[in-house]
Amino acid sequence: MPDLDAPAESSEQTGFDGMLARAAAKDRTHIQRHLAAADAEADPAHAALWRRLATTLFSLAPLPIQTVGHSAVLFFVPDGKYRMQMFALEDLSDGRIAVYLPDVLNDAIAKKILRKGDVADEYAIVGSLRNSLHVEALDAANTPEPATHVKNMLGWNRKALRVTLPAIGAEGPRVDAAEAMVNLAAKLRSAAQAAKAAPPPAKPAREAKPASAAAAAPAPTPRGPRREGQKRRTA
Repeated sequence: MPDLDAPAESSEQTGFDGMLARAAAKDRTHIQRHLAAADAEADPAHAALWRRLATTLFSLAPLPIQTVGHSAVLFFVPDGKYRMQMFALEDLSDGRIAVYLPDVLNDAIAKKILRKGDVADEYAIVGSLRNSLHVEALDAANTPEPATHVKNMLGWNRKALRVTLPAIGAEGPRVDAAEAMVNLAAKLRSAAQAAKAAPPPAKPAREAKPASAAAAAPAPTPRGPRREGQKRRTA
């Protein structure tokens, strides 16, 4: 799988404990209760996967998170004086975990993270013979009433992807591919922001046109009107 380095952030910002520390009290309580239920399950893989995905998303979108009940977490990045939702993590405790991210599907295929498969919304993972990733494209047309945790990612010609992973047994290529996609989304946004902030290129200086010979020659001194004397009559 291609190496997609994530934008560097300090451990204080990106760690799971850092995410909880920066969360509001209500949001922190929602996460702790959700994880308490997941930790109580017989298989610890569910809680471990949730923690891994949440840590990855927060490392790329390090502003304070926001929760929607106990089932969804929203992740934000700076957007000038404001903030913009970049990702969402949804866990309905139904055996699946969904990651929402900007639509980078074509870029993921171009970067050889995924390749198109024969089944709709199922994409083969490059470098893995048996694993595929379930990826759904969302927009305002096919999702007219989006859930609270995803509505900010749609509209105004924006599109999003929903990557669904099994809560248990997803370790390995599927999680790696999902993380590669969110890393790619973060890198593409950083590049777009840098291009937007860059000053416009300076206009090339115009070369002075050479003066023509006529223009270079001194202009003749204008003559004043000639005075004509009064003619004498001759006899």
